[in-house]
Amino acid sequence: MGVKNYHRDEVYLKNQDQFRNIFRFTFKKVLKYKKRGLVLEIGSSTGLLLGEFKNAGWVVRGIEPSAISSSFSIERGIPTIRETFEKAKFTNKFDVVILNHVLEHMESPTNVLNKIHKLLNSRGIIVINVPNAGSLSARIYGKSWEYLLPEEHIWQFTPNALFKLLNDSGFKVLEWSATSGVWEYDNPILEVWQSLAQLKKRFFRNLLTAIPAWFITQLKLGTGLSVVAIKR
Repeated sequence: MGVKNYHRDEVYLKNQDQFRNIFRFTFKKVLKYKKRGLVLEIGSSTGLLLGEFKNAGWVVRGIEPSAISSSFSIERGIPTIRETFEKAKFTNKFDVVILNHVLEHMESPTNVLNKIHKLLNSRGIIVINVPNAGSLSARIYGKSWEYLLPEEHIWQFTPNALFKLLNDSGFKVLEWSATSGVWEYDNPILEVWQSLAQLKKRFFRNLLTAIPAWFITQLKLGTGLSVVAIKR
């Protein structure tokens, strides 16, 4: 059963248009490899990402320990388990499993990935998004890097560290990216427009950093590390 509320529940609920634009980036990555099937999102929050899959004809399942977020997800029509992934029991096999900025919070990434490997169907896909500890900003700011968040993030991952972890857990990396700024969104132009129309402070950051963030993204040195891997 849901163990607690997450302190960012309100942020997700108040900025659904912004997060929907971010989540569609992951949704489209999955569609490159799987067109339909059963998808599980670990840490599914309010169900925004799974809503994209559901609207496209997928069968969806979420797992979210936050009582507030899981309630919103259920209201959205997303079957959601109110529990931590480590404790949850599943009767289904999945075609896709997604961890969107979740793995860095988990006590044992190895145990989590081994469990996911068992839950996936043959040739199943896993998608992991985490802060990129090998990013240019992480190298520049060191211990002052804004995504360290030691009170929340138990682990930090560079691309090579995550690749090794996946390989050791029985996965083969299919693709990866490391994006920054507006290039973390499915539709960067929409993000710029929405941040302006809603008078958000991030509009100026979006505008001023768009060009340097594009070069950083092309070099795969961005702050958002995203990896797609297949079960071997």
